Amino acid sequence: MINFGYIANLGTYTWEDLTNYLKDYTSKNSHIKYPQFHLAISCRGDEYTQEELVAIAHRYLDEMGYGQPGQPLLIYGHHDTDNNHIHIITSRIDPHGKKIDHNFEKRRSQDVINRIMGIDESQQVGETVSKACQYHFSTVPQFTAILETMGYECYTEDNEIVLKRNGEVQEKVKMQLVESKISQERQDKKRMAQLKAILKKYRDMSANRQELQDVMKDKFGVSLVFLGSKDSPYGYLIVDHHTKAVFKGSDVVKVKELLQFQSTEERFKQMDAFIDQMLYDNINLTTKELNRLLHRQFGTKLLNGSIQYGDSAYRLPEHILTTLRSNDRRAWLQSFNPTNEQELHILCQIGKYHHPKRITIQSTPESNVSKTVSQLRHIFDTTSDNALLDKLHEDGYYLTRVDDQYYCIDFANRTIINMNDYGLDVKRLQPRQVQKQQDKRQHISGPGIGRAIDMVAKQRGGSNDSNREWEVGRGGNEDDDRSMKR
Repeated sequence: MINFGYIANLGTYTWEDLTNYLKDYTSKNSHIKYPQFHLAISCRGDEYTQEELVAIAHRYLDEMGYGQPGQPLLIYGHHDTDNNHIHIITSRIDPHGKKIDHNFEKRRSQDVINRIMGIDESQQVGETVSKACQYHFSTVPQFTAILETMGYECYTEDNEIVLKRNGEVQEKVKMQLVESKISQERQDKKRMAQLKAILKKYRDMSANRQELQDVMKDKFGVSLVFLGSKDSPYGYLIVDHHTKAVFKGSDVVKVKELLQFQSTEERFKQMDAFIDQMLYDNINLTTKELNRLLHRQFGTKLLNGSIQYGDSAYRLPEHILTTLRSNDRRAWLQSFNPTNEQELHILCQIGKYHHPKRITIQSTPESNVSKTVSQLRHIFDTTSDNALLDKLHEDGYYLTRVDDQYYCIDFANRTIINMNDYGLDVKRLQPRQVQKQQDKRQHISGPGIGRAIDMVAKQRGGSNDSNREWEVGRGGNEDDDRSMKR
C-alpha cells in the first residue's frame, strides 16, 4: 500500500476505508466514468515469486504512467489458484487531478510487458506458428482455431492467414504452407470417446458455456472454440493440447446437446439427492469426505452449510448439517485413538459427543503416544513443582483426574494417555482450590477445543465433584463445532 495518506498510520483498517479513500481521491476529477485501474499479473506455477511479480508490477506502472509520486497504489497477492499472481489497483487520475493517458492502452500494455520480460513479439509469433503446425488438423479453420487458443485473432486475406494481437498484425502465413500440413489420418476414436465422457460430465458440473470452457482448459488442456455468433453458435472445434489434435465438435458431442446446461433448481435437487445417498451409504460421512465427493461429482463443495452453484447458493436442511457436524466431531475424537473405555469416556465428555459406541477403541497405542510421553517427560524434568501446572497449560495440554488416575490430552499430537502408566510423577501435580481454578479460567485464551474445562466441570457435576479438584486446559472464545474440530 503506497500513498494512502492517513490510512497508513491507522494500524488497522478495513476495505471500506481503502475504498472511501480512493473515492475521495478520484473526486478531484468527476469527468471520468471508470476511475479505477485494476489489473492482475500472473505467471505459470511458481515460476516467479510474489516479490518478483511486485517488482515487475512497479516497472509496468512506471512505463504506463501510473508510477507518479503521490499516486495511490494497492498490490495484493492471491493464493487461490496454482499460479502465483498479484492484483493491482490504482486510479486513472494522477495526483494533479488529470486523467492518465489511456490511448492504445491494450497495445501499449502488451509492449511494456514484452519489454520487461525480454520477449520479441516477432520471434514469439514465429514460434507459435511452428508449434501450431505440429498439431494434427484436417482443415484450415482447424489450424486457425489452434492459433486462436494461443492468443491470436486470425482471418484469411489474399491467400494468406493473417495473425493479429492487440490490434496489430503480427504475422502472415502462406495458405500453401498450412495446406501442406493438413493431415488426413484417421482420428483417434479412443480419445474421442474419452472427450465425450469428459464433456458430458463437466457440462453437468458447469453453469454456463464459459464455465465449461474454463474447466476444460484448466483441468484437461482442452480448448473449445465455438463457431458462429456468441449467443447462438452453429458448431465448435475441440483443440486438444494434450494430444496435439483438433476434433470436429459434432463428431464428439453435438453442440445443442453440449450446451444443454441444467437449471440451478435441477442442479441443487440432484446434489441434495446425492448427499442423502452418500449419508445412507456411510453413516459416518464427514464434511471433508463429502466435499471430496461433491467436487468430483459436481465441481463444488459445502461451505458454511451451503452449496454454491454459479451465482446461487443452496443451504442444506438442518438435519443434514446436524448429522455432518456430529460426524465431524466423531472423526475428530476418533483421531485421538482411545485404548480403553475410560479414555473414550473422557474424550466424549470433552467433545460433548453422545454416541461413544460409534468410536472404535484401539488395541494398541498409536505411534504419536511416544512423542507425547517424551514431551511430557521433558517438561517434568525441566520445570519446578510450583510452575509445572502452568507450564503444561501454556504448552497446550489438558489434564484431568479420575479417582487416582491422571489423564493428559495432547491436542497437537492427537493423543490421550494415562500418565500413571508411563512413569510420570503425578504426585507433583498438586490439587488447587476451586476458587483458584475459576480465577485461572477467566484468563485462559488461545485456540483449541473451546471452553473444555467448563464443559467437563458441568458434565461431572460441578466444582464439588471430588474427581475434578483441578484441571489444566486450553481455552478459547468458542464452544462450537468449529472449535471442537480444530
